[in-house]
Amino acid sequence: MNGRFPVVTKGLRKRLWAIIIISVSYLVYSSLADFIPQYWEQIGFQPLSRSILKIGMLVILLICLSGLAVSEKMNSLIIREGLTGLFSKTYIRQRVEEEFYRSKRYNHPLSLMMIDLDNFKALNDQFGHTVGNHLLRYFSQVIADTIRPSDIAARYGGEEFLIILPETHKEEARAVAERLLKRISLYPFRVDSRKEEVPFTISIGLTTYPEHGESAEELVVLADMALYQAKKDGKNKVAVYAVTN
Repeated sequence: MNGRFPVVTKGLRKRLWAIIIISVSYLVYSSLADFIPQYWEQIGFQPLSRSILKIGMLVILLICLSGLAVSEKMNSLIIREGLTGLFSKTYIRQRVEEEFYRSKRYNHPLSLMMIDLDNFKALNDQFGHTVGNHLLRYFSQVIADTIRPSDIAARYGGEEFLIILPETHKEEARAVAERLLKRISLYPFRVDSRKEEVPFTISIGLTTYPEHGESAEELVVLADMALYQAKKDGKNKVAVYAVTN
């Protein structure tokens, strides 16, 4: 994988915190004048000089605190996908690498769930791109409401989604996938301006380490192959990658 996200670096945060510490230290240092007689005269600071310094330090402190807030906001925007609010493809690929390394090191299972909205292009053609985007947002919310807090979901591209299920065996992952299918059937999608339901289904491909794949990248590829098999078998179902000789 390439570096994390150069726009918001750890080095930037460290520099901001260093300036904050220096500014606060100065303000504490200057407050000693309230307790020590002739404090400023002893260290050689005139009233105008110390007023300018104090105001300057306060301004720097406020700028640094604002900079930290902005850097955190930028970081959130970078790792989140704009339309759905789920994680981005870049971020999820990085997390797959990290979770795979952790699973391999500590001998924990790891499952991936690749999801595709069935016949999405036909729905787009019939109802328009606005409804298509609404459907993507709706489905993203269904995912967020269905997966566990420990799971990590992302829009992987177009109408495709990827979910990481850390420390999850194959059967546990299948149960999560089936729960997602059931939730869609119980709560069908409706367009705000229309009364009729817009029917849609999903297909899901599953892979699990260590049964499938010897690297993070291979695990993603095999999940995509399992998704293809679910589509080939008629869609609206879950397919677990099957090792073939």
